[in-house]
Amino acid sequence: MKKTNQTEEVEGKYTFMQKLLYLFIIPLLFTVVVILGYLTYEGKNIFEVAQTFLPEKEEAGISELDKEEREASSPEVKESGNSSQEVILLERKVSDKEREITKLISQIEQANKRIEELEQQQKEVKASARELAKLYEGMSTKKAAQIILELEEDMALLLLKELSTSKTSSLLGQMEPEQAARFTELLARNE
Repeated sequence: MKKTNQTEEVEGKYTFMQKLLYLFIIPLLFTVVVILGYLTYEGKNIFEVAQTFLPEKEEAGISELDKEEREASSPEVKESGNSSQEVILLERKVSDKEREITKLISQIEQANKRIEELEQQQKEVKASARELAKLYEGMSTKKAAQIILELEEDMALLLLKELSTSKTSSLLGQMEPEQAARFTELLARNE
């Protein structure tokens, strides 16, 4: 019985303001904090949204007619304010895209320069292969076959392509069957 009296005494000690604070204000603040946290997490700027609801500062000395005209045109002002914000955002996006396009154009130009350099190197390699092919045309078939077997596969293949058909066939005839078959296969793939 003593315990029930004590709980009744404790409940009776709360004032109206305390009950209001505990039952209404604290849960309300907690709910507001949770909602603000969620909106921030979603990427919404709460302060910009709140700015749209705040009244504009009134200048001193403005007559009642001016105030009424402002209030009448306030939907237009809000629309123009929103549209100007949209225009600013779109201008930022456009400038970002322009920078991105400029960057991509410079990358394309660099890639084109690199392609031209590689094409030039390829022409130089083909020209040197033609010169070497002329040299191999004058050599004996046996010696040329031995040298070609010692070269790297890519270089040997390039030389065999540049040689005349009769010289290539005689060189392949001087090689062992496995080696001749390998070079024949490589020649067939690269043509």
